[in-house]
Amino acid sequence: MARSFLTDGVSPSAHALEGVALASGHTVGTSPAPSYVWALRPAPERQVALVSGGGAGHEPMHAGFVGAGGLDAAAPGEVFTSPHNRQVYAASARVARPGGVIHVVKNYTGDRINFAIAAERLRAEGHRVAEVLVDDDLGSEGHEVGRRGTGATVVVEKVLGAAADTGATFDDLVTLGRRVVDRSRTLAVAHGAQTSPETGEPAFDVAPGALEYGVGIHGETAAESIDQPDLGRLVDRMVGDLLAALPASEDGYLLLVNGLGGTGNLELAHVATEAARALDAAGRRLRSVETGTYVSALDMRGFSITLTAAEESWLAHWWAPHDTVALPSPRELGTGVTAAAEDPAPATGGEPSPWLAGLAATFEARRPGLNALDQRAGDGDIGTNLDNGLQAAVRRAPGPEADLAADLAAVAGAFLDDVGGSSGPLFGLVFQAVAAAVEGADDPSAALVTGLREGQEAVTRVGGAVPGDRTLLDALAPAVAGQRLDREAVAAAVAGARETARLVARRGRASYLGDRALGVADPGAVAVALLLSALLEHLDGSVDDDLRTDLDELVAGR
Repeated sequence: MARSFLTDGVSPSAHALEGVALASGHTVGTSPAPSYVWALRPAPERQVALVSGGGAGHEPMHAGFVGAGGLDAAAPGEVFTSPHNRQVYAASARVARPGGVIHVVKNYTGDRINFAIAAERLRAEGHRVAEVLVDDDLGSEGHEVGRRGTGATVVVEKVLGAAADTGATFDDLVTLGRRVVDRSRTLAVAHGAQTSPETGEPAFDVAPGALEYGVGIHGETAAESIDQPDLGRLVDRMVGDLLAALPASEDGYLLLVNGLGGTGNLELAHVATEAARALDAAGRRLRSVETGTYVSALDMRGFSITLTAAEESWLAHWWAPHDTVALPSPRELGTGVTAAAEDPAPATGGEPSPWLAGLAATFEARRPGLNALDQRAGDGDIGTNLDNGLQAAVRRAPGPEADLAADLAAVAGAFLDDVGGSSGPLFGLVFQAVAAAVEGADDPSAALVTGLREGQEAVTRVGGAVPGDRTLLDALAPAVAGQRLDREAVAAAVAGARETARLVARRGRASYLGDRALGVADPGAVAVALLLSALLEHLDGSVDDDLRTDLDELVAGR
């Protein structure tokens, strides 16, 4: 059962409103009963009040959109539950203006009913009230009750908020809001359901490797389940479907990439990049790109793309500044400038030597095991970094007849130039020292030890680590205690790597884990043992079965 970070014994919805008010610098007021928030410093030019609301679980919508340049008030229901008409009525009555009240309502039955009842009560008191219904969800196209309201709500509330601050009239705002809705469509996908707050379990099942295409924001599964393609093809399809449902616009398109609660910003940035490329390929002008989590579905693992066919007449309202906690602050898309890439290291075009090809193949096969080991005591990427570095070395290969020094120089260059993080460049320093020592040497075995010892000193100079700190040096130092790289040296490296499981880390990410990393060998030290084994194999032609077994057990964490 999954656990959440919610305060026990309180309304999740109402308690969250206090956080919104604090984040606003107290420019937003809170009403506990009935529960709603309202703007304390609206623009003085505003003649018409804007009110919205909906179930909790979609934060920061709608409470985060209250303030100057946004909504006047928002009424939240409990998780995935429509607000009560009493909340909507009280919020609207508090902020009502002489020009009237406009309700921005997402197309869900409960929301529509409760906002409609509140509107009737307000009209009975003499207020002018209208509804802007948001029904942008392409995933529910053709349903009897109409499309659901989702991501375009952000665009509608941002544009209307800015327009209202200019003193726009009731009729103009209603017309504008409905026009923005008509010119907006959203598609959402997910490969993981949100966690049910009632059961602590996923709200629905998604098969491994599958994707819900057209998912809703309340745990509604999609009408279509597909095999998850690579991101570029997925976004191409989504953008194509959205464009087919929208009118053409000579004024360009707004792109909103929205996280559904469990999708990281790195992923959303990738989605935005792919969507921008898809629009460019379709010959459509892109005016603005916004990424972030604006309309969530608790912790759903997915994202939505909203496209709006823009019109120059109201684009200024999209760019306009605001004083809300969470509305987007869009920027007009100018002409992009990308620095010219540095010339990469020239590829020789030759095949790698058998040794270099074998080394790369070894670490490609060891990649999952090393990552799993690293995940237990670090960030889980050392296998990937080493594999990537050796694949880059293969691309730099000096040729199938290259000697060991040339191959090691290619490996050093690849790790220094092409591998990120800390482990890759540190290994690059070691390889650089070894390559220099081996070149032209009459005794390669002794030269390897000399180079490895110099590499150890370089790592200490740069990173400050010494043997005993639970790093790659704990395998390297015992291996270079002798004068030659032989079986005993590699066995010493294996023993040193195994011993790191009993050391408390004083360097690297594992140092943040303290005693929790005990019992797991340092993956950098394990990698050193593997590399030295490969060098020994180059010298002797083979490595005995006992040593191979020790290496297998080391990678497996045994």
